[in-house]
Amino acid sequence: MRLRLLPIVVAAALASRGGLARAELDGETFTSTAAGVRLDAPRGWRASEASGYPRVLLRLSRSTPPAKITIAIDRIVPGCLTAPDAVFCSSEPNAAAAQLRTRLDGLGVRVTAQQQSRTPELEYEANRRYVRHALIIVGDQVVSVVLSTNSSAARASLRTVFDRLVESVRPLPAR
Repeated sequence: MRLRLLPIVVAAALASRGGLARAELDGETFTSTAAGVRLDAPRGWRASEASGYPRVLLRLSRSTPPAKITIAIDRIVPGCLTAPDAVFCSSEPNAAAAQLRTRLDGLGVRVTAQQQSRTPELEYEANRRYVRHALIIVGDQVVSVVLSTNSSAARASLRTVFDRLVESVRPLPAR
Protein backbone atom coordinates (compact mmCIF):
# COMPACT_ATOMS: atom_id res chain seq x y z
CA MET A 1 0.00 0.00 0.00
CA ARG A 2 2.76 2.42 0.93
CA LEU A 3 4.54 1.90 -2.39
CA ARG A 4 1.39 2.61 -4.42
CA LEU A 5 1.06 6.04 -2.80
CA LEU A 6 4.57 7.20 -3.79
CA PRO A 7 3.55 9.48 -6.71
CA ILE A 8 1.03 11.24 -4.48
CA VAL A 9 3.58 11.45 -1.68
CA VAL A 10 6.13 12.87 -4.15
CA ALA A 11 3.60 15.53 -5.22
CA ALA A 12 2.82 16.27 -1.58
CA ALA A 13 6.51 16.39 -0.66
CA LEU A 14 7.02 18.93 -3.41
CA ALA A 15 4.13 21.04 -2.20
CA SER A 16 5.09 23.90 0.06
CA ARG A 17 3.83 23.92 3.59
CA GLY A 18 0.81 26.05 4.13
CA GLY A 19 -2.96 26.08 4.03
CA LEU A 20 -5.05 23.88 1.81
CA ALA A 21 -5.69 25.47 -1.56
CA ARG A 22 -9.38 24.85 -2.27
CA ALA A 23 -10.83 24.18 -5.70
CA GLU A 24 -14.49 24.40 -6.67
CA LEU A 25 -16.19 22.31 -9.36
CA ASP A 26 -18.58 23.88 -11.87
CA GLY A 27 -19.35 21.31 -14.54
CA GLU A 28 -15.89 20.20 -15.64
CA THR A 29 -14.17 23.46 -14.74
CA PHE A 30 -12.24 23.62 -11.48
CA THR A 31 -11.47 27.02 -10.03
CA SER A 32 -9.34 27.88 -7.05
CA THR A 33 -9.69 31.53 -6.12
CA ALA A 34 -7.18 31.06 -3.29
CA ALA A 35 -4.54 29.77 -5.73
CA GLY A 36 -5.71 31.99 -8.59
CA VAL A 37 -5.99 29.18 -11.17
CA ARG A 38 -8.61 27.48 -13.29
CA LEU A 39 -8.43 24.19 -15.21
CA ASP A 40 -10.67 21.88 -17.18
CA ALA A 41 -10.94 18.34 -15.82
CA PRO A 42 -11.13 15.48 -18.30
CA ARG A 43 -14.53 13.86 -18.80
CA GLY A 44 -15.18 10.56 -17.12
CA TRP A 45 -12.71 11.04 -14.27
CA ARG A 46 -13.76 11.04 -10.61
CA ALA A 47 -12.74 14.21 -8.81
CA SER A 48 -11.91 14.71 -5.15
CA GLU A 49 -10.92 17.89 -3.38
CA ALA A 50 -10.23 15.98 -0.14
CA SER A 51 -6.59 15.07 -0.73
CA GLY A 52 -5.32 15.05 2.85
CA TYR A 53 -2.20 16.94 1.72
CA PRO A 54 -1.62 20.68 1.99
CA ARG A 55 -1.42 22.57 -1.29
CA VAL A 56 -3.03 19.78 -3.35
CA LEU A 57 -5.85 21.38 -5.31
CA LEU A 58 -7.47 18.32 -6.77
CA ARG A 59 -7.18 14.57 -7.28
CA LEU A 60 -8.67 12.82 -10.29
CA SER A 61 -8.96 9.08 -10.80
CA ARG A 62 -10.30 6.53 -13.25
CA SER A 63 -10.42 2.76 -13.37
CA THR A 64 -9.82 1.96 -17.07
CA PRO A 65 -6.91 2.16 -17.46
CA PRO A 66 -6.24 2.63 -13.76
CA ALA A 67 -4.77 6.10 -13.31
CA LYS A 68 -4.61 9.03 -10.92
CA ILE A 69 -3.90 12.69 -11.55
CA THR A 70 -2.85 14.97 -8.72
CA ILE A 71 -2.80 18.74 -9.19
CA ALA A 72 -0.70 20.58 -6.62
CA ILE A 73 0.47 24.15 -6.30
CA ASP A 74 3.75 25.46 -4.89
CA ARG A 75 4.89 29.01 -4.47
CA ILE A 76 8.15 30.09 -6.02
CA VAL A 77 10.66 31.21 -3.41
CA PRO A 78 13.22 33.41 -5.23
CA GLY A 79 16.68 32.13 -4.41
CA CYS A 80 15.19 29.80 -1.79
CA LEU A 81 16.97 31.91 0.82
CA THR A 82 14.11 32.08 3.33
CA ALA A 83 12.90 28.52 2.82
CA PRO A 84 15.73 26.01 2.44
CA ASP A 85 13.25 23.16 1.86
CA ALA A 86 11.54 25.03 -1.02
CA VAL A 87 11.53 23.16 -4.32
CA PHE A 88 11.03 25.96 -6.80
CA CYS A 89 13.35 28.96 -6.70
CA SER A 90 12.85 30.30 -10.22
CA SER A 91 9.91 31.34 -12.39
CA GLU A 92 11.81 30.20 -15.48
CA PRO A 93 10.10 26.91 -16.51
CA ASN A 94 13.21 24.88 -17.40
CA ALA A 95 15.00 25.99 -14.23
CA ALA A 96 11.93 24.85 -12.25
CA ALA A 97 12.10 21.47 -14.02
CA ALA A 98 15.79 21.17 -13.14
CA GLN A 99 14.95 21.91 -9.49
CA LEU A 100 12.23 19.24 -9.57
CA ARG A 101 14.64 16.73 -11.09
CA THR A 102 17.18 17.46 -8.36
CA ARG A 103 14.50 16.81 -5.72
CA LEU A 104 13.40 13.58 -7.43
CA ASP A 105 17.02 12.40 -7.70
CA GLY A 106 17.38 13.08 -3.97
CA LEU A 107 14.33 10.90 -3.31
CA GLY A 108 15.87 8.06 -5.34
CA VAL A 109 13.34 8.34 -8.17
CA ARG A 110 14.52 7.26 -11.63
CA VAL A 111 13.77 9.99 -14.19
CA THR A 112 13.37 8.37 -17.63
CA ALA A 113 12.66 11.43 -19.80
CA GLN A 114 12.71 15.20 -19.56
CA GLN A 115 11.18 17.62 -22.04
CA GLN A 116 12.32 21.21 -21.87
CA SER A 117 9.81 23.73 -23.15
CA ARG A 118 7.48 26.48 -22.00
CA THR A 119 5.65 23.72 -20.10
CA PRO A 120 8.41 21.28 -19.11
CA GLU A 121 7.61 17.66 -18.31
CA LEU A 122 9.40 14.81 -16.65
CA GLU A 123 8.62 11.13 -16.85
CA TYR A 124 9.77 8.89 -14.06
CA GLU A 125 9.28 5.48 -12.56
CA ALA A 126 8.94 4.83 -8.86
CA ASN A 127 7.88 1.61 -7.18
CA ARG A 128 6.14 0.18 -10.24
CA ARG A 129 4.29 3.41 -10.97
CA TYR A 130 4.78 5.26 -14.24
CA VAL A 131 4.52 9.01 -13.82
CA ARG A 132 4.30 12.03 -16.11
CA HIS A 133 4.78 15.36 -14.31
CA ALA A 134 4.20 18.73 -15.97
CA LEU A 135 5.06 22.13 -14.50
CA ILE A 136 3.04 25.24 -15.33
CA ILE A 137 4.20 28.63 -14.06
CA VAL A 138 1.24 30.78 -12.99
CA GLY A 139 2.39 34.10 -11.55
CA ASP A 140 4.58 33.37 -8.53
CA GLN A 141 3.46 29.73 -8.30
CA VAL A 142 4.14 26.42 -9.97
CA VAL A 143 1.20 24.16 -10.75
CA SER A 144 2.25 20.49 -10.88
CA VAL A 145 0.06 18.11 -12.86
CA VAL A 146 1.09 14.55 -11.98
CA LEU A 147 -0.29 11.52 -13.85
CA SER A 148 0.38 8.14 -12.24
CA THR A 149 -0.38 4.76 -13.85
CA ASN A 150 0.60 1.14 -13.33
CA SER A 151 2.23 0.68 -16.76
CA SER A 152 4.11 2.68 -19.34
CA ALA A 153 1.46 1.68 -21.92
CA ALA A 154 -1.31 3.17 -19.75
CA ARG A 155 0.72 6.34 -19.29
CA ALA A 156 1.21 6.58 -23.06
CA SER A 157 -2.49 5.93 -23.75
CA LEU A 158 -3.43 8.92 -21.57
CA ARG A 159 -1.06 11.36 -23.30
CA THR A 160 -3.83 13.32 -25.07
CA VAL A 161 -5.95 13.58 -21.92
CA PHE A 162 -2.92 14.72 -19.94
CA ASP A 163 -1.87 17.27 -22.58
CA ARG A 164 -5.39 18.78 -22.71
CA LEU A 165 -5.49 19.07 -18.93
CA VAL A 166 -2.06 20.72 -18.81
CA GLU A 167 -3.01 23.15 -21.60
CA SER A 168 -6.21 24.09 -19.73
CA VAL A 169 -4.39 25.34 -16.60
CA ARG A 170 -4.59 29.12 -16.61
CA PRO A 171 -4.53 32.03 -14.20
CA LEU A 172 -7.76 33.63 -13.09
CA PRO A 173 -8.39 37.06 -14.62
CA ALA A 174 -7.14 39.95 -12.50
CA ARG A 175 -9.87 41.89 -10.75
